[in-house]
Amino acid sequence: MRIIIVITLFSLNLGLSAQINAGDPDDNEFHLFDGGFSLGANFSQVDGDALAGFNKIGINVGPIIHINFNPNWSASMELLYSQKGARSKPDPNNVNTFILVMDYAEVPILANYNDKNRLIFQAGFSYGRLVNSREKINGIEQNIEGVLENDELSYIVGGTFLVGEKKHIGVNLRYQGSITKVGPSANPKVVGLINRLVTARATYYF
Repeated sequence: MRIIIVITLFSLNLGLSAQINAGDPDDNEFHLFDGGFSLGANFSQVDGDALAGFNKIGINVGPIIHINFNPNWSASMELLYSQKGARSKPDPNNVNTFILVMDYAEVPILANYNDKNRLIFQAGFSYGRLVNSREKINGIEQNIEGVLENDELSYIVGGTFLVGEKKHIGVNLRYQGSITKVGPSANPKVVGLINRLVTARATYYF
């Protein structure tokens, strides 16, 4: 709950700041700052859990700010609430079920290239702090206290397609993978648990 409150307050401040810096939304002048808000879904899996498939769906939400160096290049920072993890493929005929929930407060820092003010390509790194976790096997809650790592470093690659005449709305797709392990592996061929996820989001720029 605390992380949601922090993200909300940061978003309100960011929205005001972005409006002050942007001025008239109809102008085409270069602005040092652009702010926005993203909402979407993670489709995630965990390498090392003996399962396969991006079957775990979670929320990805939070504000974003761009620092523009010129009309093409910018650096961006986000403050996200991001739900990751893994789950067995839903099957009514399979009584063996598994779900691992890992919720993170996350701060991605990305380099962005704006191609003709329509496509934004992005790549960079993200720091995540585990704020909530749980595991269920066949519907039974497991004790995983102290098992998972509290900190995660990951890489991100993706892009945003801006739509509409004013280009306030963007469709963002990205791929993210852990650089550091997030827990011990159940697979002896894998050094540790690794988060992998595909994220689809809608972004609104103020």
